[in-house]
Amino acid sequence: MRLQNKVVFITGAGSGMGRVSALLFAKEGAKIVAADLNLAAAQETVRQVQAQGGTALAVPMDVTSEPAVRSSITTAVKTYGKLDVLYNNAGIFPDDDNSVVNTDLDAYTRVMDVNLKGVYLCCKYGIPKLIRSGGGSVINIASFVALVGCTVPQVGYTASKGGVIALTKSL
Repeated sequence: MRLQNKVVFITGAGSGMGRVSALLFAKEGAKIVAADLNLAAAQETVRQVQAQGGTALAVPMDVTSEPAVRSSITTAVKTYGKLDVLYNNAGIFPDDDNSVVNTDLDAYTRVMDVNLKGVYLCCKYGIPKLIRSGGGSVINIASFVALVGCTVPQVGYTASKGGVIALTKSL
């Protein structure tokens, strides 16, 4: 087990890539903090991690809320004593995110807040905990559409993932 006793904080851990990543990290021995807006979904991820013999904790977290992010990361460190990996996976691509002409500002802002601001906030509060723990890894999930565009119009999603790439380079 390559990640024995490492603590991995995963956003968007209640479904999709977040859940699968939690299961894979746990299989390698990591302790999982499953953060998700949907607490029941995060708890299901924890149940699946525990069913395969792993250790996990579910925390409710809205990545767009600074107090929620700060509190969830603090809870992770208080529970497990450290933080080794910050896995920023939470993201949305809603139907109302369309072309620049057809996407209203509220829809665009919501996508930017979740997909980019959420990564910023998790890095802002997670990286100091990684440093205090002796170092670690930050994994920010972006998308190929940030580099090559998308075959269907998704102005907010594409721009936000481009922002994630730029933010990651600035770390």
